Amino acid sequence: MSLLDGVFDERRESEAQPPPSYTPEGKGGAVLAVDIGNVHTRAVLLDVVDGMYRFVARGETPTTASAPWEDVLVGLYRALESITESTGRRLIDEEEQLIMPERDNFFGVSTFAATVSAGKPIRAILVGLMPDVSLISGKRAADSTYLSLVDVFSLADRRTEEQRLDALLKTDVDLVLIVGGTDGGAVESLRKQIDILALAYSLSDSPKPTVLYAGNADLREEVREKLGEEVGLHVIIADNVRPTLEVEHLESAQARLASLYHAQKARSTSGLGEIGGWTDEGIYPTAHSFGRLIHILGRVWEQDVLGIDVGSAATAVAASLRRQDYLNVFGELGIGHSAQKLLEQVRPQSLTRWLTYEPEHPDDVLDYVWNKYLFPHTVPATPGDLEIEYAMAREIVRNATLNARTSWRNVSQKGLLPPFGTILLSGATLTRPPHYGWSALIVLDALLPLGITRLLADPYGMASALGAIAPSHPTAVVQALETGAFVELGTLVSLSGRARRGEVVLRGEVRTGDEAAPRPFEVRYGTVARIPLPYEAEAEVTLQPRRLEIAGSPRRVTKLRVRGGELGLVVDARGRPWRFPRSSEARRKLMRDWLEAITREEEL
Repeated sequence: MSLLDGVFDERRESEAQPPPSYTPEGKGGAVLAVDIGNVHTRAVLLDVVDGMYRFVARGETPTTASAPWEDVLVGLYRALESITESTGRRLIDEEEQLIMPERDNFFGVSTFAATVSAGKPIRAILVGLMPDVSLISGKRAADSTYLSLVDVFSLADRRTEEQRLDALLKTDVDLVLIVGGTDGGAVESLRKQIDILALAYSLSDSPKPTVLYAGNADLREEVREKLGEEVGLHVIIADNVRPTLEVEHLESAQARLASLYHAQKARSTSGLGEIGGWTDEGIYPTAHSFGRLIHILGRVWEQDVLGIDVGSAATAVAASLRRQDYLNVFGELGIGHSAQKLLEQVRPQSLTRWLTYEPEHPDDVLDYVWNKYLFPHTVPATPGDLEIEYAMAREIVRNATLNARTSWRNVSQKGLLPPFGTILLSGATLTRPPHYGWSALIVLDALLPLGITRLLADPYGMASALGAIAPSHPTAVVQALETGAFVELGTLVSLSGRARRGEVVLRGEVRTGDEAAPRPFEVRYGTVARIPLPYEAEAEVTLQPRRLEIAGSPRRVTKLRVRGGELGLVVDARGRPWRFPRSSEARRKLMRDWLEAITREEEL
C-alpha cells in the first residue's frame, strides 16, 4: 500500500467518524515538526481545532550548529520555547527531553518529526555501467538528498585502470554508490568495477567510505564479500535502481540515502543524535520531505505541481508531473553558504540584467555575492542590495529548474517548461520579501510559466513539516492542507505569443460575490498587470485574449474561478518567450515598470 493509499483511507474514515480528540496514544493529539537548516531552525505545531488539524503555532531561531554553540539543540530549545510562550503548551521537561506521548491538552505532543539540511553535503562517487541507463538512474537517486558527486566511473570512462585507481586513492568521499546491470543479466562488466574499488580501498589508509549497492541483484553477496568482509567497508544493499531496461525503481535507494544522511549528520553535528532519538523513523533530509509533500499535492489536487525550495546552501526542485514524481537537490546552489558557486554557473551580466539601476562600480554585484557567501545570515541593507539578492534568486531558480528538467521523462529539454497547475515556493528569500510581488516576479522571470498557475508561498516551513509527518499522520496532513497550510499569493495568467508593444492583448472581467457588477480590465503587450482581489474571496474571471493565447485553454474566451490572495490576479502579457531590449536604459526602465506594476497597492 502506498503512502497516498493511507492518506485517502484515513481521510475516508475521518469523514465517517466523529472528529478526533485528545488521545494519549497519539493519532488524535498534537503534532510537532522541526526543521534545522543552515540559517534557521523552525518548529511548527499542529493541533485539533473544531474537529480539524490546523497550523496552531510556530517558533523560529537562528541555527546553532556552528560556534560558539556547536549544538543544534540550543536553537531547537529556543524555537520550542517560542511555541510554549504563545500557546501555553509545555514541550520540554526538567531533563530537557521532549514530552511525548502527550499527557493532556497542554503538556507534550503525540507525534514528533524532524528534518535537517544544515551542514555540508555528503561527498560521493557514482559507479555504474552505461551513462544513459544505470548511471542516469543512479544520478536521479542521488539527487534526492544533499549529496555532492565528486566523480563518476562507468564503461564510458576513458581513463586507464591505473588512472582510475589513482583517482580513487586521491579522493576522500563519504559514500560510494554502485549501480548497473539488470537483475538476472550479465555481471562481468560490473564485477570489474567492483574489483577496482576493492583494490583501491584495500590500499588506502584514509577513512573508508560507506558503500550503497543498488545494482544487479545477482552480485549482492559478492559485493558484501569483496567490499565488506575482505576490505572492511560498511556495505548497504538497496533494490536495483534499474531492474530491467524499461523499469526504474528509485524508492529503495532513496530511502537508504536518507538514512545514511541522517547517520552522517548525527555523527558530525552535535544534538542531532538526541533529536533523532525523539522520532520514530529518524531525521529526514528536508528535501526528501519537501518532495514527498509535492507528491501528495499532485495526487490530492489532481494536477501537475512544481515546488522550489531555495535555501542558504542548497536548492531543491520537486515536481509531480503527469503522475510521475521527481526530486532534484542541488547541494552547491544556494543564496547564502553556496552563493559563490552561483558565479561558476552564471556570468555577472546575468545578474545585472535584472537590476533597475546601473551599479556605481562594476564589482558591486560580485562584492555582494561574496559578502553573502562569507556572511550568509545577513539580509539586504539597501534597495540596491535587495535587487541584487533577488537577481541571484532568479538565476538560482532558473538554473536549478532547467537542470531538474533533464530528469523529467517525456518532456522536451528545449524551449519552455511544461504548464503546472500550482507552483509552491519555499525558503526565506522566496517567501519573505518586502512585498509578495517580488516572489511572483521571480517566478515569472525565471520560469516563464505557461497558462494559468496557482501560486503559493510557504514562509513557515510547513511543506517539509507535512512531508515528514505524512507516513505516521496522513490525516493531519490532509486536514492541514484543507485548513490553509500555505499563503495564497494568487493566480498567474501567462500569455504566449507576440504582438506590438503597447497593443491591448487581453480584455477581461472579474467579479467577486459581494460585487454588484463585474470589474472590467485590459492588459497591454509587454506589461505585467495586477488585479487585486480580497484575500480568500472566490471570484469569477472572464479572459478574452487577442493575438496572444493562454496555454491549455483552446477557447477564445476563458472563464475560471479563482481565489483571492496576497496579489489577486496577475497577468503576464510579455509573451512567451520574451527577450530583453538591447538598450541597457530601456531594459532598466522595463524592470522598473514591471516591479512597480506588481508591487503597487490599489484600492479594491
